[in-house]
Amino acid sequence: MAANLWGNIYYRDHFAGTLSQDAAHRCTFIYDPEYLSSAQPAISFTLPLQEAPHTYDGGLHPFFDNLCAEGWLKNAQKRALGIKNDDRFSLLLAFGKDLAGAVSIIDPKPIRKVNIDLDDPEAYAALTARASLSGIQPKIGAIKSGRSFRAVGANELSTYIAKLPSGTLPDIIDIEYATTMATKALLKEDKIAEMSIASIPEVADRALLIKRFDRTNDGSRLHFEEFNQLLGHASDAKYDGCYENMANFISENNQICLEAELDTLFRRIMACIITGNTDAHLKNFAMMHTTDGLRLSPAYDLVASSYYPEFKDLALGIDNAQGNPIGQLKAKHIARLGHLFGLPNRAIMLACDDLSKRLDKAHEAIERAQLEIPLIKHRLHKIMEKRWNGTFASIGNYLSKKP
Repeated sequence: MAANLWGNIYYRDHFAGTLSQDAAHRCTFIYDPEYLSSAQPAISFTLPLQEAPHTYDGGLHPFFDNLCAEGWLKNAQKRALGIKNDDRFSLLLAFGKDLAGAVSIIDPKPIRKVNIDLDDPEAYAALTARASLSGIQPKIGAIKSGRSFRAVGANELSTYIAKLPSGTLPDIIDIEYATTMATKALLKEDKIAEMSIASIPEVADRALLIKRFDRTNDGSRLHFEEFNQLLGHASDAKYDGCYENMANFISENNQICLEAELDTLFRRIMACIITGNTDAHLKNFAMMHTTDGLRLSPAYDLVASSYYPEFKDLALGIDNAQGNPIGQLKAKHIARLGHLFGLPNRAIMLACDDLSKRLDKAHEAIERAQLEIPLIKHRLHKIMEKRWNGTFASIGNYLSKKP
């Protein structure tokens, strides 16, 4: 029979409650009475403030499940704990100090020892800080020290995420950097995650350093939730949905969301399509918790994933149709998506006109990017040209024929 597990949940530095898992893998989160009376916010949109327990029969509640590590980091955590099964609660307990957003989990009575391989500098840097970061690419927490960067220490919170080279996705660092610069040029008025390419001493000669928008300059935590969390999806369901699901969430929660952000989100998705970013799933879009309500976070994880042959289909569906090959998208699909976002034809056309005016700037941004392999620039230019000519160039004619 599996042992009961439990941990203390903190929101910023405030003790918010306890999370427990029983022998049947049923998880329960209970808000602390003092937290409920202290005018602190709910830790999640899907975990409202209440005295009654939040119980989830299917393992970790989706909010917590999406905080668990994925891919390379999850496997490194499993080796360090000496577990072979996908015991997500144990992983979160052991590595929940530095999580996405303002929530952390601390195990007051650890029953498993963490054994870190001192001969593996990447794993050592990733595991020492007891952090969990989503995404399949190898990554560690980092801090900027002067003009250079270093891996985060055992008692520090990271202010940067360092994405390391991937053995399965060659050139991913250069591709993400160039795609992000192109997207920033396309979406001039929008907020895009800040990043640079630099070395991490003793870990990687070359890494992509992304400034965390959920941390202030002094390392204080800011809270946000990915749409996968906001929609109540488990982590492995990040591809199970459509782009309009996010628009519906904003529209249905208009007391705490701004309707104007529907246009911003629509433009981000169009920029993803133009740059060949087919892997824009529900964990790659998020909203910040602010005193005024939920607001879109800066855009992040912008990768021209269609650069790789295995990523030719859009991560999410359009109008309940899944598995859309990016090469088959036409003007009608963009128009339909805009209508599903509640946008009139004139707003769709204005968005396309603005992107058209910024297209040359996006190509220039790619050309200015300091990449190791110049051929990458050529391929990214081709991806954007094909997507614009095949999908967006005719949208004016298409919309003019529609009532």
